[in-house]
Amino acid sequence: MLFQLPPNLKADASLLRDFLAIVPRALPCAFEFRHESWFSDSTWELLKAQGVALCVAETEERTTPDVVTGPFVYYRFRKPSYTEEERRGMVTRIGEHTAAGRDVFAYFKHEETPEGALYARNLLREVRQM
Repeated sequence: MLFQLPPNLKADASLLRDFLAIVPRALPCAFEFRHESWFSDSTWELLKAQGVALCVAETEERTTPDVVTGPFVYYRFRKPSYTEEERRGMVTRIGEHTAAGRDVFAYFKHEETPEGALYARNLLREVRQM
């Protein structure tokens, strides 16, 4: 389950701690923080303590730090296009995660053009060949 926080919600460690306390431990979940004040070691430690993944989201305006906080990783690739070099970097990162025994959930932007689906297909093919 993905919890996507609103972009105007600034970091509030108490709020996050209280919410994480009521999320069932058996529910695999990820958090997408859209206000940069959340991007800190204290946030990562709260997520790690509960075994919750950080959603690494890339947009034209912002990229979430690529920090592993849970037993799986969750990527949202939201830029309209990616260079060949960026796509190779994705394959490398995902390969590292799978080699470490982590499941990977990766999603591409898909609203306006077919590029997201094509990127996903090619990424999956390349990761499987590793």
